[in-house]
Amino acid sequence: MKPSQYYCSFVSIMKALFISPISPFESIGGVERYVLNLINYFKNRNDIKTFLILPTSQKSHKKIEGNMTIYYDNNLLIPRIITPSSNMMQKEQGFADLVESIISEHGIDVICAENLFSGSTAGYSFRLNMIATTHNIPLMLRLHVYAQQPLEIAMVNKLMWDHLSCVSKSVAGDCFQKGADVNKLSTDYLGVNTLDFRPLKNKKSSLKKELGFDENTKIILTAGRIITGSKNMLREKGMINLIEAFSRISPRYPNWRLVIGVAKAADSLKVEFDAAYEMLHGYIKINNIGSKTIVKMFELDQMPHVYQGSDVLVLPAEKNETLGQIFLEAMACGLPVIGAKTGGMPEIISDNYSGYLVQPNDPIILAQRIEKILTDQKLRDDFILHGHETVTEKFTAKKQFSDFHSLLKSIEKKNY
Repeated sequence: MKPSQYYCSFVSIMKALFISPISPFESIGGVERYVLNLINYFKNRNDIKTFLILPTSQKSHKKIEGNMTIYYDNNLLIPRIITPSSNMMQKEQGFADLVESIISEHGIDVICAENLFSGSTAGYSFRLNMIATTHNIPLMLRLHVYAQQPLEIAMVNKLMWDHLSCVSKSVAGDCFQKGADVNKLSTDYLGVNTLDFRPLKNKKSSLKKELGFDENTKIILTAGRIITGSKNMLREKGMINLIEAFSRISPRYPNWRLVIGVAKAADSLKVEFDAAYEMLHGYIKINNIGSKTIVKMFELDQMPHVYQGSDVLVLPAEKNETLGQIFLEAMACGLPVIGAKTGGMPEIISDNYSGYLVQPNDPIILAQRIEKILTDQKLRDDFILHGHETVTEKFTAKKQFSDFHSLLKSIEKKNY
């Protein structure tokens, strides 16, 4: 009998270990938002004790927040370029030693690894699988992205995961199509913190004034990563398509502005980030919209204010948008949205009911949809109402983490 089984025979509180190679304290993006929501939910729970390992560029340390203990581990910070001098085996072993020490000290009942299957994390996954098997601890892999490379697909399908939790049906279907055991798969949506992301009531946003716009300005907002790892994401995120669409309609609407919120990248990716940032400005210049476009980095805690002060969110991603956390946040803040008919976006947005869905890489249709949503007040009001209802009924962080908590319990019980 494993130590945690002996412990749980007397105490009903489950102990769960979460591991994420992506940290909201190192970069900004959808997974980072999820990790923040995870911390905020589980640190206040008295019926589960949670432990979380995150990478850090600083010296390794730990911090206790409520009922959650967070280990900031420098060994989990993966270098941008792996060379013989990167000491990856030493870092992987240091990570494994930390996991072993947490299990030994606290008696873990279930482990959830967030996105721990990409090529650069292979050594970490192998070691984690061996540790979980040795201690007979159920191990879940949570997929926030599609497995694309052969090594990634093999790691999802062949390692000893007890369960595969996917953030959308699109990801789950992709896993199944690539050979994953259907009996291990589930779709467990991400949620949005509706205490932070909510409509403004009885007062106007100051965003337009802060950006130097007058009150009659209409803000077309897009936001996201411009690189993922070292890969340029401008086209995949639909930003080039949006720039071309805006250039078609901006001459007719002198008070319309395009605001591009760019997610901060890790310091180790500065070279790649700067190259993508320069390319973004190049596309803006080529399309002659420089005087009507602002590119700006916003912090995570600024995003509710940004949504509340904008007039439409547009993210016509061409692929790889596994769900679209940004749409949930915008809809929760009362902002109408335009997405694309790819990935998990149709699971959030009902076309012509809670927003628009367009075919990717079609700037003509996209321009028409932007124009319609900014000039038809009844349509806007309907989209805002239905979008907010969608979030409150299906996608709140409280609901999603409550359901996920139940999933963790079911996986733990299966192992007894």
